[in-house]
Amino acid sequence: MKMRRAKVKKENPPVRLLGTMFLLVLGLVAVYVVLALGIFALVQQLVHLDKANYTLLWPILILTISAILGVLLAVFIFRGYLAPLSRLMQATQSVASGDYSVRVEMRGARGEVAEYIRSFNKMAEELSGVALLRMDFVNTFSHEFKTPLISIRGFAKLLQNDDLTPEQRQTYTNTVVQQSERLAAMSTHILELAQYENTEIVSGKTLYSLDEQLRRCVRQQERDWLQKGLTVEGDLDQVDYYGNEELVEHIWSNLLSNAIRFTPAGGQITVVLRQSEGEITVSVSDTGIGMDEETQRHIFEKFYRAAPYPDSRGNGLGLSIVRRVVALCGGRVAVFSRPGNGSTFTVTLPAAGE
Repeated sequence: MKMRRAKVKKENPPVRLLGTMFLLVLGLVAVYVVLALGIFALVQQLVHLDKANYTLLWPILILTISAILGVLLAVFIFRGYLAPLSRLMQATQSVASGDYSVRVEMRGARGEVAEYIRSFNKMAEELSGVALLRMDFVNTFSHEFKTPLISIRGFAKLLQNDDLTPEQRQTYTNTVVQQSERLAAMSTHILELAQYENTEIVSGKTLYSLDEQLRRCVRQQERDWLQKGLTVEGDLDQVDYYGNEELVEHIWSNLLSNAIRFTPAGGQITVVLRQSEGEITVSVSDTGIGMDEETQRHIFEKFYRAAPYPDSRGNGLGLSIVRRVVALCGGRVAVFSRPGNGSTFTVTLPAAGE
């Protein structure tokens, strides 16, 4: 399977601070010019001042007021432009140190500075969400790995007991093997999911028979559904699909595995393939235990496993992989289920050439 990352991303045009800095510099220059002219005029008047003629004090007073107004203008410019920039700089340093909860107030911000602050606050909010998701993933990941490891360790210690009967030894050995396989499957799924989540463009596409691929996936899991006494029925149109064959196969393998796991002995699984104008629809239905609405809302989330379902061999990653791969193929996946009445997972993909 060949996949590559998208190297070209659509970017928003950068916010320019040139206009703001130009106004700032222009304002400061105006202040300095006003002060310089005021001082120059004041000195000139003092040199020619006739002590008896106090009427010349009026120009001096006017120039003094102009200088004061110039200073006030400078203060206004500094407060209006530099104060928000200072807050933005402090917030940037906080984010760099790992504090994603910081936000910059919009007070006094205008123009390009306000645009920068809005962009920063949006970025900080998204980083905060990513940090929470990462923390939740690490905690869940640690728990999911810890459980089978504890089980393996416990049964391995029991196997050191020389007084075990052959039946006990076989049971403990089988448990260690099962938990080891669970760890291996979880590691594989995590690596697959990480790969798919970091992929935007799928290459290696070919035109192949989708109905034959579905039959092959059913045959590959034949031992599992036969051991439970299940029957698998297929109603497949002859459909050619243009895509990455190896990647798409993960969808059907995970959906079939999920159906087998949650369908009791003697149940039935039905796979239906249809092609209509512009799209291809594949549904995998079972006569299993079903799920409530709350479970359906979370069923595609990582590590989500609805309790108290009897079969806990799953790791809660298979359906997350299904959702991501379907999205990479430009399709969508949905589930319909009711407790006790089985479940139907429906995958819709764009038809070849669409």
